[in-house]
Amino acid sequence: TIKNPRLWWPIFKGNPELYELKLTVSIDGKVSDEIKTRFGIREITSDQNTPDKSRQFYVNGKKLFIRGTNWIPEGMLRTSDERTYAELRYTKQSGINLIRMWGGGIAESDYFFQLCDEMGLLVWQEFWMTGDTKHPQDKDLYLSNVEATVKRLRNHPSLVYYVSSNESTEMPGAKDLIMKLDGTRGYQMQSECDGVHDGSPYKQVNPMQHYENTASERGSRVDGFNPEYGSPTIPTVETLREVMDEKDLWPINKEVWDYHDGGGFHLMSTMYTDLTNHYGPSSSIEEFATKGQAVGAMNSKSIWEVWNYNKFGYGDRYASGLLFWYHNCPVSQVCARMWDYSLEPTASLYHTQNALEPLHAQFDYLKNTVSVYNDYYQAFKDYKVAAEVYDLNSKKVWSKSQKIDIPEDGVVNDVFTIDFPQNITQVHFIKLRLFDTKGKEVANTFYWRSNDKYEGRKTLTGPTSFGFEDLSKLKQVQLKTRYKAYQEGDRHFIKAEIKNPSSTVAFFTQLQLLGQDKKPVRPSFYTDNFFSLLPGESKTVIIETATDDMPSEPTFVVKGWNIQSSSFKL
Repeated sequence: TIKNPRLWWPIFKGNPELYELKLTVSIDGKVSDEIKTRFGIREITSDQNTPDKSRQFYVNGKKLFIRGTNWIPEGMLRTSDERTYAELRYTKQSGINLIRMWGGGIAESDYFFQLCDEMGLLVWQEFWMTGDTKHPQDKDLYLSNVEATVKRLRNHPSLVYYVSSNESTEMPGAKDLIMKLDGTRGYQMQSECDGVHDGSPYKQVNPMQHYENTASERGSRVDGFNPEYGSPTIPTVETLREVMDEKDLWPINKEVWDYHDGGGFHLMSTMYTDLTNHYGPSSSIEEFATKGQAVGAMNSKSIWEVWNYNKFGYGDRYASGLLFWYHNCPVSQVCARMWDYSLEPTASLYHTQNALEPLHAQFDYLKNTVSVYNDYYQAFKDYKVAAEVYDLNSKKVWSKSQKIDIPEDGVVNDVFTIDFPQNITQVHFIKLRLFDTKGKEVANTFYWRSNDKYEGRKTLTGPTSFGFEDLSKLKQVQLKTRYKAYQEGDRHFIKAEIKNPSSTVAFFTQLQLLGQDKKPVRPSFYTDNFFSLLPGESKTVIIETATDDMPSEPTFVVKGWNIQSSSFKL
Protein backbone atom coordinates (compact mmCIF):
# COMPACT_ATOMS: atom_id res chain seq x y z
CA THR A 1 0.00 0.00 0.00
CA ILE A 2 1.49 3.32 -1.12
CA LYS A 3 -0.01 6.60 0.04
CA ASN A 4 -0.31 9.36 -2.57
CA PRO A 5 1.45 7.39 -5.29
CA ARG A 6 2.93 8.97 -8.39
CA LEU A 7 0.51 7.67 -11.01
CA TRP A 8 1.51 6.28 -14.39
CA TRP A 9 -0.16 8.16 -17.25
CA PRO A 10 -0.18 7.60 -21.02
CA ILE A 11 1.24 10.12 -23.49
CA PHE A 12 -0.10 13.70 -23.17
CA LYS A 13 -2.06 12.82 -20.02
CA GLY A 14 0.78 13.09 -17.53
CA ASN A 15 4.12 11.46 -16.76
CA PRO A 16 4.53 7.67 -17.13
CA GLU A 17 5.78 7.41 -13.54
CA LEU A 18 7.63 4.19 -12.66
CA TYR A 19 8.79 2.68 -9.37
CA GLU A 20 11.53 0.11 -8.81
CA LEU A 21 11.07 -2.86 -6.51
CA LYS A 22 14.16 -4.71 -5.27
CA LEU A 23 13.83 -8.05 -3.47
CA THR A 24 16.79 -9.49 -1.62
CA VAL A 25 17.20 -12.85 0.13
CA SER A 26 19.88 -12.92 2.83
CA ILE A 27 21.13 -15.87 4.89
CA ASP A 28 23.13 -15.08 8.00
CA GLY A 29 23.63 -11.53 6.75
CA LYS A 30 24.96 -12.59 3.35
CA VAL A 31 22.99 -11.87 0.18
CA SER A 32 21.95 -15.16 -1.41
CA ASP A 33 19.86 -13.82 -4.27
CA GLU A 34 18.23 -10.61 -5.45
CA ILE A 35 15.98 -9.40 -8.23
CA LYS A 36 14.73 -6.01 -9.42
CA THR A 37 11.65 -5.04 -11.36
CA ARG A 38 9.93 -1.80 -12.33
CA PHE A 39 6.23 -1.17 -12.09
CA GLY A 40 3.71 1.61 -12.46
CA ILE A 41 0.60 2.44 -10.48
CA ARG A 42 -2.49 3.19 -12.55
CA GLU A 43 -6.05 2.04 -13.17
CA ILE A 44 -7.39 1.28 -16.65
CA THR A 45 -11.10 0.51 -17.01
CA SER A 46 -13.65 0.48 -19.80
CA ASP A 47 -17.42 0.32 -20.23
CA GLN A 48 -20.13 0.70 -22.85
CA ASN A 49 -21.89 3.71 -21.36
CA THR A 50 -21.95 5.58 -24.66
CA PRO A 51 -24.81 6.60 -26.98
CA ASP A 52 -24.35 3.57 -29.24
CA LYS A 53 -22.94 1.21 -26.56
CA SER A 54 -19.44 1.52 -27.99
CA ARG A 55 -16.51 0.71 -25.75
CA GLN A 56 -15.03 3.65 -23.86
CA PHE A 57 -11.73 3.55 -21.96
CA TYR A 58 -10.70 5.37 -18.78
CA VAL A 59 -7.29 5.95 -17.18
CA ASN A 60 -7.10 6.73 -13.46
CA GLY A 61 -10.81 7.55 -13.52
CA LYS A 62 -10.67 9.93 -16.49
CA LYS A 63 -12.01 9.36 -20.01
CA LEU A 64 -9.32 8.39 -22.51
CA PHE A 65 -9.85 9.04 -26.22
CA ILE A 66 -8.01 6.23 -27.98
CA ARG A 67 -5.93 7.33 -30.97
CA GLY A 68 -4.27 3.97 -31.56
CA THR A 69 -2.83 1.65 -34.15
CA ASN A 70 -2.38 -2.00 -35.17
CA TRP A 71 1.08 -3.53 -34.69
CA ILE A 72 2.16 -6.15 -37.25
CA PRO A 73 5.34 -8.12 -36.38
CA GLU A 74 8.31 -8.29 -38.73
CA GLY A 75 7.44 -10.87 -41.39
CA MET A 76 10.16 -13.40 -40.51
CA LEU A 77 10.43 -12.40 -36.81
CA ARG A 78 13.91 -10.98 -37.47
CA THR A 79 13.65 -8.29 -34.83
CA SER A 80 16.30 -6.54 -32.76
CA ASP A 81 16.48 -4.06 -29.91
CA GLU A 82 17.53 -1.36 -32.38
CA ARG A 83 14.52 -2.00 -34.60
CA THR A 84 12.18 -2.15 -31.60
CA TYR A 85 13.52 1.14 -30.26
CA ALA A 86 13.23 2.87 -33.64
CA GLU A 87 9.65 1.79 -34.26
CA LEU A 88 8.51 2.77 -30.77
CA ARG A 89 10.40 6.05 -30.96
CA TYR A 90 8.53 6.85 -34.19
CA THR A 91 5.28 5.73 -32.53
CA LYS A 92 5.69 8.10 -29.61
CA GLN A 93 6.65 10.93 -31.96
CA SER A 94 3.46 10.41 -33.97
CA GLY A 95 1.26 10.97 -30.91
CA ILE A 96 -0.28 7.48 -30.96
CA ASN A 97 -1.43 6.45 -27.47
CA LEU A 98 -2.32 2.74 -27.87
CA ILE A 99 -0.76 -0.16 -29.78
CA ARG A 100 -2.93 -3.14 -30.57
CA MET A 101 -0.88 -6.33 -30.83
CA TRP A 102 -3.01 -7.67 -33.66
CA GLY A 103 -4.17 -11.29 -33.31
CA GLY A 104 -2.19 -12.46 -36.31
CA GLY A 105 0.97 -11.40 -34.51
CA ILE A 106 2.94 -12.20 -31.39
CA ALA A 107 3.60 -11.10 -27.83
CA GLU A 108 6.54 -8.73 -28.24
CA SER A 109 9.77 -8.76 -26.21
CA ASP A 110 10.31 -7.64 -22.64
CA TYR A 111 12.29 -4.71 -24.08
CA PHE A 112 9.27 -3.68 -26.18
CA PHE A 113 7.07 -3.50 -23.09
CA GLN A 114 9.79 -1.78 -21.08
CA LEU A 115 9.92 0.99 -23.69
CA CYS A 116 6.10 1.26 -23.77
CA ASP A 117 6.19 1.66 -19.97
CA GLU A 118 8.75 4.44 -20.28
CA MET A 119 7.10 6.21 -23.23
CA GLY A 120 3.52 6.12 -21.95
CA LEU A 121 2.22 3.87 -24.73
CA LEU A 122 -0.75 1.62 -23.95
CA VAL A 123 -0.80 -1.97 -25.25
CA TRP A 124 -3.83 -4.10 -26.19
CA GLN A 125 -2.61 -7.72 -26.31
CA GLU A 126 -4.29 -10.36 -28.48
CA PHE A 127 -3.57 -14.08 -28.41
CA TRP A 128 -2.47 -15.30 -31.85
CA MET A 129 -5.73 -16.27 -33.53
CA THR A 130 -7.52 -14.57 -36.38
CA GLY A 131 -10.53 -15.18 -38.60
CA ASP A 132 -8.08 -16.34 -41.29
CA THR A 133 -6.97 -19.34 -39.21
CA LYS A 134 -8.38 -22.34 -37.36
CA HIS A 135 -8.05 -23.05 -33.67
CA PRO A 136 -4.85 -24.93 -32.82
CA GLN A 137 -5.31 -28.67 -32.32
CA ASP A 138 -3.23 -28.80 -29.15
CA LYS A 139 -5.38 -26.91 -26.66
CA ASP A 140 -3.08 -27.57 -23.71
CA LEU A 141 -0.05 -26.21 -25.55
CA TYR A 142 -1.99 -23.12 -26.56
CA LEU A 143 -3.19 -22.43 -23.02
CA SER A 144 0.33 -23.04 -21.73
CA ASN A 145 1.55 -20.33 -24.08
CA VAL A 146 -1.21 -18.01 -22.85
CA GLU A 147 -0.23 -18.64 -19.24
CA ALA A 148 3.47 -18.02 -19.87
CA THR A 149 2.69 -14.83 -21.77
CA VAL A 150 0.37 -13.36 -19.14
CA LYS A 151 2.88 -14.12 -16.39
CA ARG A 152 5.65 -12.46 -18.38
CA LEU A 153 3.71 -9.31 -19.26
CA ARG A 154 1.26 -8.68 -16.43
CA ASN A 155 3.61 -6.46 -14.39
CA HIS A 156 3.83 -3.79 -17.11
CA PRO A 157 1.62 -0.72 -16.60
CA SER A 158 1.51 -0.23 -20.40
CA LEU A 159 -0.45 -3.50 -20.80
CA VAL A 160 -4.12 -2.50 -20.49
CA TYR A 161 -6.39 -4.99 -22.28
CA TYR A 162 -6.62 -8.66 -23.29
CA VAL A 163 -8.40 -9.93 -26.40
CA SER A 164 -8.43 -13.61 -27.34
CA SER A 165 -8.45 -13.20 -31.11
CA ASN A 166 -8.88 -11.04 -34.19
CA GLU A 167 -12.34 -11.49 -35.76
CA SER A 168 -12.57 -15.06 -34.49
CA THR A 169 -13.53 -16.89 -31.30
CA GLU A 170 -11.72 -17.75 -28.10
CA MET A 171 -10.09 -21.05 -27.21
CA PRO A 172 -12.31 -22.69 -24.55
CA GLY A 173 -10.82 -21.99 -21.15
CA ALA A 174 -8.81 -18.95 -22.26
CA LYS A 175 -10.91 -16.32 -20.49
CA ASP A 176 -10.99 -18.17 -17.16
CA LEU A 177 -7.24 -18.72 -17.29
CA ILE A 178 -6.44 -15.10 -18.14
CA MET A 179 -8.76 -13.72 -15.48
CA LYS A 180 -7.29 -16.14 -12.90
CA LEU A 181 -3.75 -15.01 -13.70
CA ASP A 182 -4.60 -11.32 -14.01
CA GLY A 183 -7.93 -9.90 -12.98
CA THR A 184 -6.76 -6.29 -13.17
CA ARG A 185 -7.34 -5.77 -16.89
CA GLY A 186 -10.34 -5.93 -19.18
CA TYR A 187 -11.00 -8.82 -21.55
CA GLN A 188 -13.10 -9.48 -24.62
CA MET A 189 -13.45 -12.60 -26.75
CA GLN A 190 -12.44 -11.09 -30.09
CA SER A 191 -11.71 -7.75 -31.69
CA GLU A 192 -15.18 -6.98 -33.05
CA CYS A 193 -17.57 -7.42 -30.14
CA ASP A 194 -18.46 -5.84 -26.80
CA GLY A 195 -18.72 -2.33 -28.21
CA VAL A 196 -15.91 -2.56 -30.77
CA HIS A 197 -17.48 -2.60 -34.25
CA ASP A 198 -16.06 -3.97 -37.49
CA GLY A 199 -13.32 -2.04 -39.25
CA SER A 200 -12.50 -0.59 -42.69
CA PRO A 201 -11.50 1.02 -44.94
CA TYR A 202 -8.13 -0.66 -45.27
CA LYS A 203 -7.08 0.66 -48.67
CA GLN A 204 -6.99 3.86 -50.68
CA VAL A 205 -10.21 5.86 -50.95
CA ASN A 206 -10.97 9.43 -51.92
CA PRO A 207 -9.88 11.34 -48.76
CA MET A 208 -13.08 13.41 -49.01
CA GLN A 209 -15.02 10.30 -47.99
CA HIS A 210 -13.56 10.46 -44.48
CA TYR A 211 -15.32 13.78 -43.89
CA GLU A 212 -18.73 12.57 -44.96
CA ASN A 213 -18.36 9.26 -43.12
CA THR A 214 -18.81 6.99 -46.11
CA ALA A 215 -15.28 5.65 -46.43
CA SER A 216 -16.37 2.01 -46.47
CA GLU A 217 -18.77 0.07 -48.64
CA ARG A 218 -19.71 -1.75 -45.44
CA GLY A 219 -21.31 1.31 -43.89
CA SER A 220 -20.63 4.18 -41.53
CA ARG A 221 -17.15 4.06 -39.96
CA VAL A 222 -16.47 7.24 -37.97
CA ASP A 223 -18.54 6.18 -34.99
CA GLY A 224 -17.88 4.57 -31.63
CA PHE A 225 -14.74 2.45 -31.46
CA ASN A 226 -13.23 1.35 -34.78
CA PRO A 227 -10.47 -1.32 -34.53
CA GLU A 228 -9.16 -0.99 -38.11
CA TYR A 229 -9.34 2.14 -40.27
CA GLY A 230 -6.45 3.31 -42.40
CA SER A 231 -4.80 4.13 -45.69
CA PRO A 232 -1.38 3.68 -47.36
CA THR A 233 1.55 5.96 -48.12
CA ILE A 234 4.13 5.34 -50.82
CA PRO A 235 7.74 4.95 -49.54
CA THR A 236 10.44 7.43 -50.50
CA VAL A 237 12.19 6.90 -53.82
CA GLU A 238 15.31 5.55 -52.08
CA THR A 239 13.26 2.76 -50.54
CA LEU A 240 11.37 2.04 -53.76
CA ARG A 241 14.69 1.41 -55.47
CA GLU A 242 15.42 -1.24 -52.84
CA VAL A 243 12.05 -2.91 -53.33
CA MET A 244 12.24 -3.62 -57.06
CA ASP A 245 14.39 -3.32 -60.17
CA GLU A 246 14.61 0.04 -61.94
CA LYS A 247 13.01 -1.38 -65.08
CA ASP A 248 9.85 -2.23 -63.11
CA LEU A 249 9.94 0.93 -61.03
CA TRP A 250 9.45 3.35 -63.91
CA PRO A 251 7.35 3.36 -65.94
CA ILE A 252 5.24 1.61 -63.32
CA ASN A 253 5.05 -2.12 -63.99
CA LYS A 254 1.59 -2.82 -62.60
CA GLU A 255 2.21 -6.56 -62.19
CA VAL A 256 5.35 -6.03 -60.10
CA TRP A 257 3.90 -3.12 -58.10
CA ASP A 258 0.80 -5.18 -57.32
CA TYR A 259 3.01 -8.07 -56.17
CA HIS A 260 4.58 -5.68 -53.63
CA ASP A 261 1.10 -4.48 -52.65
CA GLY A 262 -0.43 -7.79 -51.55
CA GLY A 263 -1.86 -8.46 -55.00
CA GLY A 264 -2.81 -4.81 -55.50
CA PHE A 265 -4.88 -4.74 -52.30
CA HIS A 266 -4.16 -1.11 -51.37
CA LEU A 267 -4.69 0.11 -54.98
CA MET A 268 -1.20 1.63 -55.19
CA SER A 269 -0.89 1.09 -58.97
CA THR A 270 -4.46 2.24 -59.62
CA MET A 271 -6.31 4.70 -57.35
CA TYR A 272 -3.21 5.89 -55.48
CA THR A 273 -1.49 6.47 -58.82
CA ASP A 274 -4.53 8.35 -60.12
CA LEU A 275 -4.52 10.64 -57.07
CA THR A 276 -0.79 11.24 -57.49
CA ASN A 277 -1.31 12.09 -61.18
CA HIS A 278 -3.78 14.77 -60.11
CA TYR A 279 -0.67 16.69 -59.01
CA GLY A 280 0.41 16.53 -62.66
CA PRO A 281 1.90 13.71 -64.74
CA SER A 282 5.39 12.62 -63.65
CA SER A 283 8.41 12.13 -65.89
CA SER A 284 10.43 10.00 -63.45
CA ILE A 285 10.08 7.80 -60.40
CA GLU A 286 11.70 10.59 -58.32
CA GLU A 287 8.96 13.02 -59.32
CA PHE A 288 6.21 10.44 -58.85
CA ALA A 289 7.45 9.44 -55.37
CA THR A 290 7.65 13.09 -54.31
CA LYS A 291 4.09 13.77 -55.42
CA GLY A 292 2.97 10.50 -53.86
CA GLN A 293 4.17 11.72 -50.44
CA ALA A 294 1.61 14.53 -50.64
CA VAL A 295 -1.15 11.96 -51.27
CA GLY A 296 -0.05 9.88 -48.27
CA ALA A 297 0.12 12.94 -46.03
CA MET A 298 -3.41 13.94 -47.07
CA ASN A 299 -4.62 10.39 -46.37
CA SER A 300 -3.33 10.26 -42.82
CA LYS A 301 -4.11 13.79 -41.73
CA SER A 302 -7.70 13.71 -43.00
CA ILE A 303 -8.43 10.47 -41.11
CA TRP A 304 -7.04 11.62 -37.78
CA GLU A 305 -8.61 15.06 -37.94
CA VAL A 306 -12.08 13.67 -38.64
CA TRP A 307 -11.78 11.44 -35.56
CA ASN A 308 -10.53 14.42 -33.55
CA TYR A 309 -13.61 16.37 -34.61
CA ASN A 310 -15.98 13.65 -33.37
CA LYS A 311 -14.24 12.96 -30.06
CA PHE A 312 -16.74 12.10 -27.29
CA GLY A 313 -19.65 13.50 -29.32
CA TYR A 314 -18.30 17.03 -29.75
CA GLY A 315 -18.89 16.62 -33.49
CA ASP A 316 -21.74 15.14 -35.50
CA ARG A 317 -21.13 11.63 -34.11
CA TYR A 318 -19.82 10.03 -30.91
CA ALA A 319 -16.33 8.59 -31.34
CA SER A 320 -14.43 6.90 -28.50
CA GLY A 321 -11.48 5.34 -30.29
CA LEU A 322 -9.70 4.54 -33.55
CA LEU A 323 -6.99 1.95 -34.25
CA PHE A 324 -5.22 2.82 -37.50
CA TRP A 325 -4.82 -0.08 -39.94
CA TYR A 326 -1.94 -0.74 -39.96
CA HIS A 327 1.10 0.64 -38.15
CA ASN A 328 4.46 -0.83 -39.08
CA CYS A 329 5.50 -2.59 -42.29
CA PRO A 330 6.24 -6.32 -41.81
CA VAL A 331 7.92 -6.70 -45.23
CA SER A 332 9.37 -4.53 -48.00
CA GLN A 333 6.40 -3.16 -49.92
CA VAL A 334 5.04 -0.19 -51.86
CA CYS A 335 2.13 0.37 -49.45
CA ALA A 336 3.98 1.78 -46.44
CA ARG A 337 2.49 3.76 -43.55
CA MET A 338 4.29 6.29 -41.31
CA TRP A 339 7.56 4.55 -42.11
CA ASP A 340 8.52 1.67 -44.36
CA TYR A 341 10.20 -1.66 -43.71
CA SER A 342 13.66 -0.08 -43.96
CA LEU A 343 12.72 2.29 -41.08
CA GLU A 344 12.70 5.30 -43.42
CA PRO A 345 9.86 7.67 -42.38
CA THR A 346 7.33 8.89 -44.93
CA ALA A 347 5.51 12.22 -44.94
CA SER A 348 2.68 10.50 -43.06
CA LEU A 349 4.72 10.31 -39.85
CA TYR A 350 5.10 14.07 -39.66
CA HIS A 351 1.58 14.91 -40.80
CA THR A 352 0.18 12.39 -38.30
CA GLN A 353 2.40 13.99 -35.66
CA ASN A 354 0.81 17.32 -36.50
CA ALA A 355 -2.77 15.97 -36.50
CA LEU A 356 -2.21 14.20 -33.15
CA GLU A 357 -0.47 17.06 -31.34
CA PRO A 358 -2.25 17.58 -27.99
CA LEU A 359 -3.39 21.11 -28.87
CA HIS A 360 -4.31 21.29 -32.53
CA ALA A 361 -6.08 23.69 -34.89
CA GLN A 362 -7.57 21.88 -37.88
CA PHE A 363 -9.49 22.49 -41.11
CA ASP A 364 -12.46 20.51 -42.45
CA TYR A 365 -12.29 20.14 -46.25
CA LEU A 366 -16.02 19.40 -46.52
CA LYS A 367 -17.43 22.13 -44.26
CA ASN A 368 -14.59 24.67 -44.73
CA THR A 369 -14.61 25.22 -40.98
CA VAL A 370 -11.82 25.64 -38.42
CA SER A 371 -11.86 23.66 -35.16
CA VAL A 372 -9.52 23.25 -32.18
CA TYR A 373 -8.75 19.92 -30.50
CA ASN A 374 -7.43 19.43 -26.95
CA ASP A 375 -5.98 16.15 -25.65
CA TYR A 376 -4.81 17.52 -22.27
CA TYR A 377 -6.63 17.05 -18.97
CA GLN A 378 -6.60 20.82 -18.70
CA ALA A 379 -8.83 23.61 -20.00
CA PHE A 380 -7.45 26.71 -21.72
CA LYS A 381 -9.22 30.08 -21.54
CA ASP A 382 -8.82 33.12 -23.77
CA TYR A 383 -6.81 31.39 -26.46
CA LYS A 384 -6.94 32.66 -30.04
CA VAL A 385 -7.19 30.68 -33.28
CA ALA A 386 -6.23 32.42 -36.51
CA ALA A 387 -6.53 31.39 -40.16
CA GLU A 388 -4.76 32.81 -43.21
CA VAL A 389 -5.34 31.89 -46.85
CA TYR A 390 -2.63 32.39 -49.48
CA ASP A 391 -3.07 32.06 -53.22
CA LEU A 392 -0.65 30.24 -55.52
CA ASN A 393 1.36 33.46 -55.82
CA SER A 394 1.84 33.37 -52.01
CA LYS A 395 -0.32 36.46 -51.57
CA LYS A 396 -2.49 36.57 -48.47
CA VAL A 397 -6.10 36.83 -49.69
CA TRP A 398 -8.13 36.13 -46.54
CA SER A 399 -7.65 36.03 -42.79
CA LYS A 400 -9.66 35.79 -39.61
CA SER A 401 -9.08 35.17 -35.90
CA GLN A 402 -11.27 34.51 -32.90
CA LYS A 403 -10.88 34.13 -29.14
CA ILE A 404 -11.98 30.78 -27.73
CA ASP A 405 -12.15 28.83 -24.48
CA ILE A 406 -10.96 25.25 -24.99
CA PRO A 407 -12.59 22.64 -22.72
CA GLU A 408 -10.52 20.05 -20.88
CA ASP A 409 -10.00 16.98 -23.09
CA GLY A 410 -12.51 18.38 -25.55
CA VAL A 411 -13.02 20.08 -28.91
CA VAL A 412 -14.21 23.51 -30.04
CA ASN A 413 -15.77 22.69 -33.38
CA ASP A 414 -16.60 25.00 -36.27
CA VAL A 415 -15.17 28.13 -34.63
CA PHE A 416 -15.62 29.92 -37.94
CA THR A 417 -15.93 29.19 -41.64
CA ILE A 418 -13.24 30.11 -44.15
CA ASP A 419 -14.83 32.12 -46.96
CA PHE A 420 -12.55 31.54 -49.92
CA PRO A 421 -12.58 34.47 -52.39
CA GLN A 422 -14.44 33.68 -55.60
CA ASN A 423 -11.46 34.58 -57.76
CA ILE A 424 -8.89 32.64 -55.75
CA THR A 425 -6.31 30.61 -57.70
CA GLN A 426 -7.10 26.96 -58.43
CA VAL A 427 -4.56 25.83 -55.80
CA HIS A 428 -4.07 27.75 -52.57
CA PHE A 429 -2.75 27.34 -49.04
CA ILE A 430 -4.18 27.58 -45.53
CA LYS A 431 -2.20 28.36 -42.39
CA LEU A 432 -3.84 27.90 -38.99
CA ARG A 433 -2.25 29.14 -35.77
CA LEU A 434 -3.19 28.79 -32.12
CA PHE A 435 -2.05 31.40 -29.59
CA ASP A 436 -2.09 31.33 -25.79
CA THR A 437 -3.23 34.18 -23.53
CA LYS A 438 0.18 35.90 -23.85
CA GLY A 439 0.08 35.80 -27.65
CA LYS A 440 2.64 33.01 -27.95
CA GLU A 441 2.06 30.58 -30.81
CA VAL A 442 1.50 27.11 -29.35
CA ALA A 443 0.46 25.18 -32.48
CA ASN A 444 0.16 25.64 -36.23
CA THR A 445 -1.03 23.64 -39.22
CA PHE A 446 -0.50 23.99 -42.97
CA TYR A 447 -2.87 22.80 -45.71
CA TRP A 448 -2.99 22.85 -49.49
CA ARG A 449 -6.39 22.92 -51.19
CA SER A 450 -7.85 23.01 -54.71
CA ASN A 451 -11.06 24.61 -55.96
CA ASP A 452 -12.33 21.29 -57.27
CA LYS A 453 -15.91 20.43 -56.36
CA TYR A 454 -16.56 17.17 -54.55
CA GLU A 455 -19.00 15.08 -56.58
CA GLY A 456 -19.39 12.04 -54.36
CA ARG A 457 -17.66 8.98 -52.97
CA LYS A 458 -17.62 7.13 -56.30
CA THR A 459 -15.32 9.79 -57.76
CA LEU A 460 -11.81 11.12 -57.13
CA THR A 461 -13.01 14.71 -57.04
CA GLY A 462 -12.83 17.37 -54.35
CA PRO A 463 -10.44 19.85 -52.72
CA THR A 464 -8.29 17.09 -51.16
CA SER A 465 -8.01 14.98 -54.27
CA PHE A 466 -8.15 16.69 -57.67
CA GLY A 467 -6.76 19.67 -59.54
CA PHE A 468 -3.30 20.19 -58.00
CA GLU A 469 -1.42 20.44 -61.32
CA ASP A 470 -0.80 24.17 -60.81
CA LEU A 471 1.58 23.41 -57.94
CA SER A 472 4.16 22.96 -60.70
CA LYS A 473 3.88 26.72 -61.33
CA LEU A 474 5.34 27.62 -57.93
CA LYS A 475 8.50 29.68 -58.32
CA GLN A 476 11.75 28.03 -57.30
CA VAL A 477 12.96 28.92 -53.81
CA GLN A 478 16.47 28.94 -52.36
CA LEU A 479 16.25 28.28 -48.63
CA LYS A 480 18.80 29.57 -46.14
CA THR A 481 20.21 26.76 -44.02
CA ARG A 482 22.28 27.00 -40.86
CA TYR A 483 23.26 23.85 -39.03
CA LYS A 484 25.40 22.51 -36.25
CA ALA A 485 26.55 18.89 -35.94
CA TYR A 486 27.49 17.57 -32.50
CA GLN A 487 27.70 14.38 -30.47
CA GLU A 488 26.39 13.50 -27.02
CA GLY A 489 27.34 10.09 -25.72
CA ASP A 490 26.51 7.48 -28.32
CA ARG A 491 24.11 9.77 -30.20
CA HIS A 492 24.86 12.10 -33.12
CA PHE A 493 22.81 15.26 -33.70
CA ILE A 494 22.31 17.87 -36.39
CA LYS A 495 20.49 21.04 -35.39
CA ALA A 496 19.32 22.78 -38.56
CA GLU A 497 17.56 26.12 -38.96
CA ILE A 498 15.75 26.34 -42.28
CA LYS A 499 14.52 29.77 -43.38
CA ASN A 500 12.50 30.83 -46.43
CA PRO A 501 13.83 34.30 -47.36
CA SER A 502 11.79 34.44 -50.57
CA SER A 503 8.31 35.77 -51.34
CA THR A 504 7.08 32.29 -52.40
CA VAL A 505 5.78 29.38 -50.32
CA ALA A 506 8.44 26.67 -49.98
CA PHE A 507 6.23 23.63 -50.44
CA PHE A 508 6.92 20.20 -48.92
CA THR A 509 10.49 20.75 -47.74
CA GLN A 510 12.33 17.49 -47.13
CA LEU A 511 15.52 17.05 -45.11
CA GLN A 512 17.70 13.97 -45.54
CA LEU A 513 20.82 12.60 -43.91
CA LEU A 514 22.62 10.47 -46.51
CA GLY A 515 25.64 8.17 -46.48
CA GLN A 516 28.37 7.95 -49.11
CA ASP A 517 26.18 5.52 -51.05
CA LYS A 518 23.46 8.23 -51.25
CA LYS A 519 21.17 6.06 -49.14
CA PRO A 520 19.38 7.55 -46.10
CA VAL A 521 20.97 6.90 -42.71
CA ARG A 522 18.50 4.58 -40.99
CA PRO A 523 17.08 4.84 -38.49
CA SER A 524 17.28 8.61 -38.07
CA PHE A 525 14.89 10.72 -36.04
CA TYR A 526 13.81 14.11 -37.42
CA THR A 527 11.72 16.35 -35.17
CA ASP A 528 9.85 17.41 -38.32
CA ASN A 529 10.03 16.86 -42.07
CA PHE A 530 8.03 17.28 -45.29
CA PHE A 531 6.96 20.72 -44.03
CA SER A 532 6.06 23.91 -45.88
CA LEU A 533 7.34 27.41 -45.10
CA LEU A 534 5.51 30.64 -45.83
CA PRO A 535 7.55 33.64 -47.05
CA GLY A 536 9.89 34.75 -44.26
CA GLU A 537 9.07 31.73 -42.11
CA SER A 538 11.72 29.53 -40.51
CA LYS A 539 11.82 26.21 -38.68
CA THR A 540 14.38 24.48 -36.49
CA VAL A 541 14.71 20.73 -36.95
CA ILE A 542 16.90 18.35 -34.95
CA ILE A 543 18.08 15.12 -36.55
CA GLU A 544 19.32 12.34 -34.27
CA THR A 545 20.92 9.00 -35.01
CA ALA A 546 23.10 6.49 -33.21
CA THR A 547 26.80 7.21 -33.59
CA ASP A 548 27.34 3.60 -34.70
CA ASP A 549 24.91 4.20 -37.60
CA MET A 550 26.58 7.42 -38.73
CA PRO A 551 28.66 6.92 -41.91
CA SER A 552 32.17 8.35 -42.19
CA GLU A 553 31.30 11.12 -44.64
CA PRO A 554 27.57 11.91 -44.29
CA THR A 555 25.77 14.50 -46.37
CA PHE A 556 22.91 16.68 -45.14
CA VAL A 557 20.43 17.50 -47.94
CA VAL A 558 17.66 20.11 -48.10
CA LYS A 559 15.24 19.73 -51.00
CA GLY A 560 11.54 19.95 -51.80
CA TRP A 561 8.76 20.50 -54.30
CA ASN A 562 9.87 23.92 -55.56
CA ILE A 563 13.14 24.14 -53.64
CA GLN A 564 16.62 24.35 -55.12
CA SER A 565 18.38 21.36 -53.60
CA SER A 566 21.31 22.06 -51.29
CA SER A 567 23.75 19.55 -49.83
CA PHE A 568 26.29 19.95 -47.05
CA LYS A 569 29.18 17.63 -46.22
CA LEU A 570 29.32 17.06 -42.46
